[in-house]
Amino acid sequence: MREVAKKLTGDRGIFDAARVGPGKQCNVLPQGRSLQELYRTFLKFDRNPVVLMRRHHKKGWAKGASRLCEVGERFIDYVLNQVLNLSKTKLGPLYQDAKVAFDVPENAILAGFKFPSITTVRARAGAIQKIVRELGRNGKKYSQNKYGAGSTDVRALEFGETCVTDQVYLSIFTNSRGELEIKEIDPTREGGPLENGEVRRLWLFFMMDLATRMPLAWLLSEAADGDHQKKLLRMAMRDKSKEKLRYGCNHDPAPAIRLKLTKSDNGSATRNDPVYSSQLGLRTSILTGRAYNSADNAFCERVFGKIQWKVLNFLPGYTGSRPGELNGYDGQKSAQITPEALMGHLTRFLVDEYPHTPHNGTGMYKATPRAKLEDLLDEGQMLDAPDPEELRVHLGESTAATVSSEGVKIFNIPYNSTELQKFAAGEPKKVTVFLNPDDLRQVSICSEETTQILNASLSMTTFADLTLDEAIKDMRSAVETNPEKKALHAEHLEDARRRRVRDSGFFPDSNLPSSYEHTDRLRAQAAELAQVEYTNMSRTAPVIHIGSFMSRVPSAQTGMSPVPDDAEKIEPPSETSVDTPAVATASAEHSEDSGESKSKLTFEPITESKL
Repeated sequence: MREVAKKLTGDRGIFDAARVGPGKQCNVLPQGRSLQELYRTFLKFDRNPVVLMRRHHKKGWAKGASRLCEVGERFIDYVLNQVLNLSKTKLGPLYQDAKVAFDVPENAILAGFKFPSITTVRARAGAIQKIVRELGRNGKKYSQNKYGAGSTDVRALEFGETCVTDQVYLSIFTNSRGELEIKEIDPTREGGPLENGEVRRLWLFFMMDLATRMPLAWLLSEAADGDHQKKLLRMAMRDKSKEKLRYGCNHDPAPAIRLKLTKSDNGSATRNDPVYSSQLGLRTSILTGRAYNSADNAFCERVFGKIQWKVLNFLPGYTGSRPGELNGYDGQKSAQITPEALMGHLTRFLVDEYPHTPHNGTGMYKATPRAKLEDLLDEGQMLDAPDPEELRVHLGESTAATVSSEGVKIFNIPYNSTELQKFAAGEPKKVTVFLNPDDLRQVSICSEETTQILNASLSMTTFADLTLDEAIKDMRSAVETNPEKKALHAEHLEDARRRRVRDSGFFPDSNLPSSYEHTDRLRAQAAELAQVEYTNMSRTAPVIHIGSFMSRVPSAQTGMSPVPDDAEKIEPPSETSVDTPAVATASAEHSEDSGESKSKLTFEPITESKL
């Protein structure tokens, strides 16, 4: 079409001054859809060439000045003010509704006011400063975490001066058994939730020195509680050579150090009475505060990020940094690593790798934490390690015990010493025993009878290299390991005991009645021993003078009284003895007038000799 136009007009430069396209290519003729649109517009307005006039020069600003009227600028500000909202409304629907809600002045309507296009509003929204847009649509907390300036203050100069601690819920599932589990599944419950203890996520307790950025202590736990926080404090203040040998580290971990100041968030693991009192007893200051922004406790958070992206992300069972991040990967079904193996990965990373990585933190100047530690140790800027007795008393476990000739026992572990036996002096005395769960070699003993703290050494030396958890596990395994073998041994014991009892001949046959009669015979003998002989104390005849028993004459006729005046009047028995027949019957009548007693005795004839 260009060549045809040049031939028809005979002017080869007819399009040199054409201003049709936008911007710098204004003399470029439109093609395709743009040409079709211009053609339809040209036909719509009766082939009037005015409608094809170029108007690109009216777009945008000219030298910083807007070509929109004052009302149009106010409308754009009105829309943008509603865009910067925490509800994150969409610009398209907001623009349409804002045109209805915006009040246009009457003079602007008479002047032919038209609302700015949505393209202009989008361009203005994109020109807003990025931090302002984040503050309006995401809030101050999110914006400060993302764009806030960090601190440039050097907060610690000595090793152990300030130690920061925190806990994180690791983004990985662990299998406590660490083996392939094959079991029969109920078809009705297939696809249901896993049972408790099959797979689980663990908490990581971590503490580091702020002056050197050197890791001081770390451990895994099923719950974020105060007992594990005390264990973390003990690990920071003791030698960690055992962890080095156990997990095969190539370099030395941080040495034992006394903590001058501990800084932590206000979580339940650190905000409790036992943890506070233990630290104050060791002369350690406490600084707590809830971390609302990433800059509040960025030292531990930075290490957690490195652990996640350099260690956990490459292990089976990884769950992702947020819910739903791994759409096609199931961390629970892929869990294979045991908690002990995970502890080994973390220990080797925190001992061999992280301390030898250049650090860009404030005051580090790209030096490694290990180099910073060695410099401070050479200069003597280091606090001494606490005394083992202080760790036992303030951070250990305590229980009441009784002193015997073999010493004391705590958690079924025996301890004894010469000074303890001198204190007891052969008598059982109540004491309180303090034990460091990480070092079973010695205990501290206190009593109300003395103000001195006594020490006792471990009697069972097989526990000298174990912790309390390992010792209890070892004692429990002796009972619970291999239940089939335990049942077999119990059966052997029962057979041997049955044979010994049968061969002794002490126990009779339980099926014979005579085996149950011995007790009845003893009861009968006991009843015989309890019987007392009965003696009849009643009198069967009146009392008379000696020698007048055989007399036929009543004593009243002879002038003798049958019963003395001072004699006791005895009633005859109710029943007569079978062996002794009745001899006499006496009756007495009392005279009411004279007050004298008259007796009448009647004797039966004597037919047998009383001799």
